[in-house]
Amino acid sequence: MDKYSFDRFIKQKNQNRLNKILKLVVTFLILSAISYVFIELEIFKGSNTAFYIFMIILATIAAYFNGYFKAPKEDLEGYFDGKITFTKDSISIGNDSYSIQDIESITIHNNDYVGKKLYEQHEFETKGKSQGVDNQLILDLGNRKFIEAEFKQYTLGEFEKMKKILISYHKADKLTFDDLVYIMKLEYDIDKNELKKQINKRS
Repeated sequence: MDKYSFDRFIKQKNQNRLNKILKLVVTFLILSAISYVFIELEIFKGSNTAFYIFMIILATIAAYFNGYFKAPKEDLEGYFDGKITFTKDSISIGNDSYSIQDIESITIHNNDYVGKKLYEQHEFETKGKSQGVDNQLILDLGNRKFIEAEFKQYTLGEFEKMKKILISYHKADKLTFDDLVYIMKLEYDIDKNELKKQINKRS
């Protein structure tokens, strides 16, 4: 394949985190107000156990509405704009094109993909699915100038489809062999050895 493209993703500042914090603060204030009213009216006078049970129920309801019992989902904090296109001679990001000869090195982080399972903080598997946009391309143009861009990947092994292009980058000293192994997600020695053979055939 002489050319391969990914959807370019433009990240925006995380507004959801601020909204979550505000919801938590409002929930806390509401619970505090309800507790104060019940204490002042002495509704649970002489029965601390009933009061504690009531507060646990309120806290559970508050946690539910704040999403603590829902499977996490990845909200798109940004938008799609153009393509990132790879060819043997250049890499294009939107309307900007960079010649391979002008690039000192290429870094690709591509561990995210559409449908990847999301995990809670303690890494218990959930039903949440990723939208595959947490991937990054970094071009080192020298003189401390770097070009960064995010992109959407549909499958973990999608870069396998542009193997010839990646090998050409390796031959141009823009990617190391270890980079190729990482980008194409090659786990077994037999696959790595096969890649070495393909590189040597094209030498």
